[in-house]
Amino acid sequence: MNREFNEFLTYKVLEQKHGFSTAIDLNDHDDTGEIEIKNVCTKMTRQLSDRIDTTVQFLDIRKRKFIEMAIIQALDDADSIIGDFLTSDDKWIEEQRRTGGENHLMHEGEVI
Repeated sequence: MNREFNEFLTYKVLEQKHGFSTAIDLNDHDDTGEIEIKNVCTKMTRQLSDRIDTTVQFLDIRKRKFIEMAIIQALDDADSIIGDFLTSDDKWIEEQRRTGGENHLMHEGEVI
């Protein structure tokens, strides 16, 4: 698991467990125009949607932030596994280099 994501989730769970509330303002860049925002939609089962709702409500974080962090983690894991099996001649490697590669959305702790 990504260390920063793990620490963030641990912090939010401990915040709920111990009852101290220091709401973190996770900067949403869509209002600042710093980065281009694109809408990504998907259909999912009601059970999964409800599970996400319950989790983000308990953690007191925005659904968008939770989903972004989960997708980034999944992509980083996939990049690592794919990279283990591909050579530098493979098309995927070249595409990653061209577009910024691993962690290009959250490089060195940058908050989206």
